[in-house]
Amino acid sequence: MQEREKIEYKKFEMERVDSYLALVYKDYSRSYFQKLVDKQKIFVNGKVVLSSYKLKRGDIITFEFEKEEKLKIHPEKIKLDIVYEDDDIIVVNKQAGIVVHPSYGHKSGTLLNALMAHSDGKYNSYLVHRLDKDTSGLIIFAKNERAKISISKQLQNRAVKKMYYAAVKGAIVENKGRIEAPLGRSAQNRKLMSVNPLAKKMAITEFNVVARKDGYTLVDVRIITGRTHQIRSHMKYINHPVIGDQQYGGPEVIDGKEYKRQMLHAHSITFTHPSASKTINFTAELPEDMREIFNKI
Repeated sequence: MQEREKIEYKKFEMERVDSYLALVYKDYSRSYFQKLVDKQKIFVNGKVVLSSYKLKRGDIITFEFEKEEKLKIHPEKIKLDIVYEDDDIIVVNKQAGIVVHPSYGHKSGTLLNALMAHSDGKYNSYLVHRLDKDTSGLIIFAKNERAKISISKQLQNRAVKKMYYAAVKGAIVENKGRIEAPLGRSAQNRKLMSVNPLAKKMAITEFNVVARKDGYTLVDVRIITGRTHQIRSHMKYINHPVIGDQQYGGPEVIDGKEYKRQMLHAHSITFTHPSASKTINFTAELPEDMREIFNKI
């Protein structure tokens, strides 16, 4: 069935077409509508438009919903390091090398597969934020719709405080620093993020030096904005790429051992509990592969 939307209200003028449709049809994401635009299945006043098209009052949008093929998530017995669990949330200390959720490149062996087995059908685990495959550390899952909405809103409002340890190349002279630089897709590789003249989204990263050893530095990092690959791209930008980061810095051999995964660990997360309405914090120790670089700090 074809949907038809007419822009009647001034408050929606100059809104991107993909953003507007995601606001109106709340069960669908902005990226879903971007895909429809890419497939030339969204029309404004009868013409194909880009996702960035800014709406004007009186514009008429026509499109048809497209059924998305959903990947089935099967329970798998995979070892989980559960830091905390109650009726609303489950906090997991993710190991490096495990993917958070199934995709067409990773249909099994993910955290969601493991959580489905852990729940034994008693609840669904809702993903509210992500960690890269090779980043270790804390990640929150909601166990009901109310908790999912609560934590998602906190993330949108930057009310969730996330802290990371990053082991980087080079000796950082300053004891602390703040990086304010916009990030956008790299012109050379669209899968990577970079600070470049066309980048429009400002990103802010703060760090404190924890230790230095033999030309390497361990930093405690807080991301204020939370852009894709923010820590990895920002640390490369200041010429201190994350050790082992194959996309932003390359593998590194230290004391005869080669590190092939980015030495990045989400060690602390603070947020408001969805039901108790109180601030809670969880921590996860530095993993062994990062500790050995700095003599088991």
